[in-house]
Amino acid sequence: MRSPVRQQRRLFLGTSLGLLLSACGGGAEDETSSAREDPSARARTDAEALDAAPAKRRRRARAYARRGVTAIVAAPDGSSVGVAYSDGRVRLLDATGSGERQALKRRGGTAIAGLVFSADGRYLVAVGRDSVAIGWNVETGERRFSLQGHEHGLRAIAASADGSVIATAGDETRVMLWDGGSGKLKRILGGHTDFVNAVAVSGNGGLVASGDADARVLVWQLLTGKLLHTLRGHADEVTAVAFSSDGATVVSAGEDGKVILWDMGTGRQLQALAGHKAPVRSLAYNQDGTLLAGGSVDGSVVVWDMVTRTVSRETSASASAVNVVMFDRRGEGKVFVGDELDGVLAWKLPAR
Repeated sequence: MRSPVRQQRRLFLGTSLGLLLSACGGGAEDETSSAREDPSARARTDAEALDAAPAKRRRRARAYARRGVTAIVAAPDGSSVGVAYSDGRVRLLDATGSGERQALKRRGGTAIAGLVFSADGRYLVAVGRDSVAIGWNVETGERRFSLQGHEHGLRAIAASADGSVIATAGDETRVMLWDGGSGKLKRILGGHTDFVNAVAVSGNGGLVASGDADARVLVWQLLTGKLLHTLRGHADEVTAVAFSSDGATVVSAGEDGKVILWDMGTGRQLQALAGHKAPVRSLAYNQDGTLLAGGSVDGSVVVWDMVTRTVSRETSASASAVNVVMFDRRGEGKVFVGDELDGVLAWKLPAR
């Protein structure tokens, strides 16, 4: 189902975006940054982008149907782990991923599709299928703010390493960028021709990448909003994207089972990483970027050595589909795995 023609509208950010430092002002798009956007991208509305897409490339996006654990994210200091579920729950677990520290949202309501921590670890931000992003104080469990701007259910959220930029996307062709200091909407990125399933911000906040249901990955320069690359190589929906620690490469994965590494300088494909034999739903780098993990619908997790770009380890982590993978931030060589059976598993990586 395609998103309808929609007009840009003034957005309202409720209370302080705790993650975003202090009281939020209105959420209207930043006019200065808007003026710097690529004119061709700004001129095309969502509907025009759809009409401009060749008929042979159009696909019908799959409905969001993930069950069980839908997102896992670690606090910057590794002291806690946030977990989201398709039944609407958001839990804060201890560093081992087993003991519960705080129930931030109880069962019920719309599914939570993604999570990020603030740079200082004080706030946890979730995007839901009700089109709203919500933030909680992880110490008190108090709901502190909401980001409202999207008109359809959300599928993805990402943040830069310093928390200065948050990107959100979902059941529409727009990616929204929020200012981490003021809470205002900085920019709306257009160019997708179908739903956006995944989004990532490079560690230095210089680039934004997003993968869509039309089998493409789009990469923008964050400062100007200029579209740098349109990456084509997948044969089906792109479901995950992740930047290397230095932002020099981005990796994408999709329903076609492919995991593709791209060079950000040229926009060219560097390598298709072997290993997965089924659709891939999640990708994650470790802290120094030397390892990359991918989780698949067949329950497998593959870890690649990114120096040699070969499979380093693999396991059948779950009896159900793996929705999300995440490396432990404390350097203990563990990969957290979230599956469709509500399980949060910790896989201790064997020695090389």
